Amino acid sequence: MPRHLLDDLDDRFEAETSPAPSLFGNGTAFADFWDGMDFAIGNLRQAAGDTACTASLEDISQTRLVAGRVQRGFLRYVEIGGNVVDYPMTIVDTGDHKTFDAEFTRAGDRAFQGMSGGFFFAQGQPVGMVVRSPDGGLRMTFIRIEEIAFATRQWLAGRSRNVVLVPNAQAAERGQLPLRLLDYGTPPVSPDTSAEGLANATGAYHFDFTGPTTLTFGVGEGAAAVGVSRVRVVSEGDGAKPLGIRIMIDPSEGGGNPQRFARGEMAPDGTFDTSDRAERFARRVIIAIDSVQGAGPVRIDRVEVY
Repeated sequence: MPRHLLDDLDDRFEAETSPAPSLFGNGTAFADFWDGMDFAIGNLRQAAGDTACTASLEDISQTRLVAGRVQRGFLRYVEIGGNVVDYPMTIVDTGDHKTFDAEFTRAGDRAFQGMSGGFFFAQGQPVGMVVRSPDGGLRMTFIRIEEIAFATRQWLAGRSRNVVLVPNAQAAERGQLPLRLLDYGTPPVSPDTSAEGLANATGAYHFDFTGPTTLTFGVGEGAAAVGVSRVRVVSEGDGAKPLGIRIMIDPSEGGGNPQRFARGEMAPDGTFDTSDRAERFARRVIIAIDSVQGAGPVRIDRVEVY
């Protein structure tokens, strides 16, 4: 997505699937690219499981369609509700090696707020992402797809420490990892609702929320780091539930090196699920609860790490 869309979002965003009927997911965006690059990458908690998105980075082709010549195509826009609308356009200025300009070709079509982040397609291939309308309506500027692919690969490479890509099926087959409670930030409301119950699956953890709090678990059987690809936090029954949640992992032997794994909000049904993602090695999993929903003691019934 364009970086400028995050100006008022505190690096958090909500995504909607298409085609209709649409589903929603939320996530965190990262905009740590070079100056002048109006580009950000979103880490989305999928709303519809593994079928929500079937594309991969390898599907982004180096565009050969705009090199020194005009090319017709269309700007694809997803409306609220998940319906897809295509706006015919023609590339009119190939600009530099990073951007190009295109104009609408259908009478009455003009740029409007909300089009930023839409992709230009030509001959079935994504060619670029729209970032602005320099003339206020008829013409729009796009980042070339090969620039997006390059920036994305560089970004992933910079975060590739202790990362191994594994198929989702392989991650699911491993089952849950054993947990050891190492530390927690807020005492339970009673001895029989201690956070210890989450590590040995003997009971729920109830606590009064007075501010952000954390739970730290050791993962795996021994001292060695193990692969972590998914974390679930489940709150059942009545009462308050966590809302804003951050998941961090720490691969270091001595601790003190937490790395972001996922961030989002627990669904009203009481489930927070990162879904399967790139496996990363960890010795600890830290769950930070930043806000809650509902009144009364907060309840967490299960923490599952895969």
